[in-house]
Amino acid sequence: MTPRLIERRFPGAALLVLLSLVGRATAAPPEQERAVQILGATGVKGGLVVHVGCGEGGLTAALRVSDSYLVQGLDVDAKNVANAREHIRSLGLEGEVSAARFDGRHLPYLDNLVNLLVAEDPAGVSPAEMLRVLAPLGVAYVQRGGKWTRIVKPRPEQLDEWTHYLHEADGNAVAQDTAIGPPQHVQWVAAPNWSRNHHKLASLSAVVSAAGRVFSIVDDGPSAAVSVPGRWSLVARDAFNGVLLWARPMASWAYTGQGFRSGPVQLPRTLVAAGDRVYAPLGMSKPVSALDAATGKVVQSYPDTKGAEELVFSEGILLVVTGTPFAEQATIDPVLRGEAPYPNAKTVVAVRADSGEVLWKWTEPQSAKLMPLTLAAADRRVFFLAGKGVVCLDRDTGKVLWNSGGDEAIDGSDAKDVKRKGNGSRGPGWSVATLVVHAGVALLAADGQLAALSAAEGKQLWTCACPAGFRSPADVFVIDGLVWTGPTFGEGRDLRTGEIKRTNAAAEDIWTVGHHHRCYREKATSRYLLTGKRGIEFLDLRGNNHTRNNWIRGACQYGILPANGLIYAPSHACGCFMEAKLYGFWAVAAERQKAAEKAPEAKPLERGPAYGTPNPKPEAPSPKSGSANPKSKIENPKSEDWPTYRYDSLRSGSTEVALPAALKSAWQTRLGGRLSSPVVAGGIVVASAIDAGRVVALDAADGKVRWSFPAGGRVDSPPTIYQGRVLFGCADGWVYCLRATDGQVVWRFRAAPAELSTVAFDQVESVWPAHGSVLVEDNVAYVAAGRSAYLDGGIRLYGLDPATGRALCQTTVSTDDPVARSRAEAETETKIAPETFVQNATDYKTFTDPDHSDAFSMGGTTNDVLVSDGNSVFLRQLRFDRKCIQQETPSRHLLSTSSLLDDAENHRSHWVLGTGDFSRLAVAYSWIANSPRGAYGMRLAVPYGLMLAFDSASVWGVRRAGGYTLFGEAGKAFSASEEPLPDFRKSDNKSGPTWKWSGKLSMRPRAMLRAGDVLVLGGMPNEADAADPYAPFEGRAGGLVWTVSAADGTRLAEHKLDSPPVWDGMAAAGGRLYVATMAGTVLCMERDASAVLSPVKLPSGLQTAEAGAAGNPGKPVEADADGKFVLYPALARTTGGLRYQPDRNNLGGWTNSADHCEWALKGVKAGTYAVEFAYGSTNPGIEYTLTVGDQALVGKTEDTGGIKTYKSFRVGTIALPAGDAMLTLKPGPFKGAIMNFRLLTLSPVR
Repeated sequence: MTPRLIERRFPGAALLVLLSLVGRATAAPPEQERAVQILGATGVKGGLVVHVGCGEGGLTAALRVSDSYLVQGLDVDAKNVANAREHIRSLGLEGEVSAARFDGRHLPYLDNLVNLLVAEDPAGVSPAEMLRVLAPLGVAYVQRGGKWTRIVKPRPEQLDEWTHYLHEADGNAVAQDTAIGPPQHVQWVAAPNWSRNHHKLASLSAVVSAAGRVFSIVDDGPSAAVSVPGRWSLVARDAFNGVLLWARPMASWAYTGQGFRSGPVQLPRTLVAAGDRVYAPLGMSKPVSALDAATGKVVQSYPDTKGAEELVFSEGILLVVTGTPFAEQATIDPVLRGEAPYPNAKTVVAVRADSGEVLWKWTEPQSAKLMPLTLAAADRRVFFLAGKGVVCLDRDTGKVLWNSGGDEAIDGSDAKDVKRKGNGSRGPGWSVATLVVHAGVALLAADGQLAALSAAEGKQLWTCACPAGFRSPADVFVIDGLVWTGPTFGEGRDLRTGEIKRTNAAAEDIWTVGHHHRCYREKATSRYLLTGKRGIEFLDLRGNNHTRNNWIRGACQYGILPANGLIYAPSHACGCFMEAKLYGFWAVAAERQKAAEKAPEAKPLERGPAYGTPNPKPEAPSPKSGSANPKSKIENPKSEDWPTYRYDSLRSGSTEVALPAALKSAWQTRLGGRLSSPVVAGGIVVASAIDAGRVVALDAADGKVRWSFPAGGRVDSPPTIYQGRVLFGCADGWVYCLRATDGQVVWRFRAAPAELSTVAFDQVESVWPAHGSVLVEDNVAYVAAGRSAYLDGGIRLYGLDPATGRALCQTTVSTDDPVARSRAEAETETKIAPETFVQNATDYKTFTDPDHSDAFSMGGTTNDVLVSDGNSVFLRQLRFDRKCIQQETPSRHLLSTSSLLDDAENHRSHWVLGTGDFSRLAVAYSWIANSPRGAYGMRLAVPYGLMLAFDSASVWGVRRAGGYTLFGEAGKAFSASEEPLPDFRKSDNKSGPTWKWSGKLSMRPRAMLRAGDVLVLGGMPNEADAADPYAPFEGRAGGLVWTVSAADGTRLAEHKLDSPPVWDGMAAAGGRLYVATMAGTVLCMERDASAVLSPVKLPSGLQTAEAGAAGNPGKPVEADADGKFVLYPALARTTGGLRYQPDRNNLGGWTNSADHCEWALKGVKAGTYAVEFAYGSTNPGIEYTLTVGDQALVGKTEDTGGIKTYKSFRVGTIALPAGDAMLTLKPGPFKGAIMNFRLLTLSPVR
């Protein structure tokens, strides 16, 4: 679970207020005054602040003068650290401010991480050590002998910035950065974890970097519902540690319902950074504004740039393409379609950035044909493609210097509103050309050709073939005087003559076969071509250090950013390589060139004050304690406890202990902040306040706080209660064991290989964090520390003695990088030749390279909560025996294709009760899993869904398919002798899931467990208020708890809560339900003896029958318990091109008004029925008619905002006769596509 972006408008304001207090009669408190003086003297405006010698934390806490600062104090004295943590807690600053112990000499941070180091008494910390951890331009403020010294770390010459989409104004997307290399280490990671939806507009529009900051335009709306309008912000982070400096909401931005790979390509060109300024329009079609890079405050606006489409910055001059009446990219919004001609009129405006003076405007008849992405500036000249001619203007006067195409050629005159039409014409928001200017040569790639022109006079110098990229213009790089062109970059040509000077076959040897190239532009450095075939491939132009990194990739339509010695990989929504691919916004570094002075090897095991003392006998349980047996379920199968995450080591979420169907509140206790799910054992309820890094124990009987413990970082999931001890891992890289009765430390074990910290999701964390939940199996506590098998030496897996913390076994899960080999040699060695191109072809890489990469699957893993099947230990799809030895043969267990703790509900993430072997699939696994009947001749043949609970005989789950469907299906017990079967099996894709029952949910489920004969679902309303669509997703619309029959899905009772449960945030123990809510409250619910149950049968869920064939309606539809008929697309008879699309669960291809669909109704009771119709359409006002016998109801389509954006409308009422009947839906005349049909519901009018 990760926090979303936080709105921060003017973070510098707090510092200004404090500065104004200094020296007044009503002065700030001494520590705040000192903090303001320090920040004023050092000039540091946000980022990571480290206070060496923090003492009891007064100055440490005061140094966080605004939300732009993340602060950590260090001290050698454990007592000082404890006191500092208590002081921080008292101020409510846990997480934003922290304290940690260190050895007095070695600063526990990555290279180039810290913005400000304050050392009142540096003791043994050397100046070299301080400079090591300081970010470039970071400041050390050191006091020696009562005198303060300010030390600034210079920015290394080998680092480069990336101020524009394509590096600089000249369009040559090449960083002059020699520190960048194949990724080996994390530098930082930040939110959001996912882009919202792979099939819609990318959630990231632009990223640039200047002066040690990274700026981006991001939509942090919910992944769970792409129909919710976007919430766009201009966001600033520190480039070296990722600390969120500010986030400024955008007034409006691009239409989020736009299909993916459909542009608009102008979006990445709407953001430029230069020094201490950031330039961008703060809303769609708004004028460009200049913002203070440190605070986000607007310092100037440029009215003549209204309708800004793209911009570049050249030596103090802003060059902006504007569109009239709207920016071209605005017209993808259905509301504006038809409001402006295409192509629109365009103007190039030159403005002095400092004064706002308009220098000139260029508007000519051919301006409407100005090609997006071709505006470039170099050598005091401006270049762009208008029609088929490159136009060159004097940058300072706007005078036309030359036009390579004259006046006759106009490109795209016959373009239609399509993504693109070959390489010759384009649709709105697309570009089919690339223009790069370098060293007096203008390079134009268009129509499959590259033309080199003299920048001085426009004369053609040479030409060569230059194909476009996949859904992107051609890639052209100039590196060391050679021109490299995509897609394979096999030849380096002399910039002035076009002569081939070098060849490079690395792409053929390193690229993974199968699938298409990623749909974004490539980038490069002075040494490496950074391609995006499947991940990030490094093609070395100066040596043979070619590498393939399929475990990390860029964002759709944008790609990656190489700068500051790092690779920045923004959030994506990809379903490929689910075993090992990273999620989130990552900054990764090459192998460290110079290792830090190694700290002496500290003992990884520390004993606490409670070590060796006998565990007090558990208290006799109260009748209301929630625990009828003092021993944990881990120790005693008859226990009624819930002692670990998801109940047991299987993570089953299922207990035999019954819960009553009717519940009421027994008590609630507010802890505040984000909470983990609770665990219950021995009369206490334990949960973690995740971001506060605090573990809290409550009395299970009345909710009173028994004790709380401050750990050294986030605790992202609940502890495990075992043998009177509370065991948990922490983001500081340590595993803690506390005495359950009072929270005293028994021991702590450092699972991280070293004390080395980074910044993750705006907090200081170990490079190797451990998840909160510890797996206990057969008296061994298992824990894993790390982030990826491909980073920082991999993931460390330990088996520990729960009583002493002693390591009983351990292993490292790491994967070597593949290296380029001659394909011919490898084929001879392996006798494996590439197949003809298919979605998933095979070559030697699949079997012999270390990453075992095929087109969609690979070796390696990321970290997650550990799981057991009763015999083995699993780290996601990897299996280990109880001695931490990895096993080759897979077996069934619970896993997530992202993480069990991932609460985003992204459509390419699932829980699976299988082996996790997704290798050698013909397509990405999610293409099959998201189709109700499977797809591409395959089906996911094991239980899967958004969430699952299971026992030895049954599986219950929630599936997303046109809403939320609850289901029950047969399961089976795990067995050590069980032969593993493949998760994916051949299918005709005609039959649906093998569920015993299913039902549609009118809530958005966030937690589920099974207790005896009852399923408990916790969630929130699934209908958003148009005036406040984010309320349900933020928990402000209240919460729901349903009890449901585990036998048939009948809803037994509904209980309303003030706030919904957190993700997977429930536990059942001793006949009580414990809920952690989004409002930061732990709630206990008990039997409501006065309630009268009114069971309700849920509407029928996803149909499992075959779809109706042409001329023969599908399975007759019967009314549910309420007399309602629910008509699913899978059961319709269709004609013509209209067809059922299982991957979307709709009727699509409705482009002919002669096509229609019909359903067979069975056992109709005569009467009047209200008709509700759900569909997606961008073709409003088209009549359609529903007919049953001689009764008819006429409606008109409405614009839902997208053909795949489904909304429900009440059409009216219709009278139905008794008996069996046929319902027909026919459209009137229309052009284009009328709709995608999703659902038709007929409800009896009482």
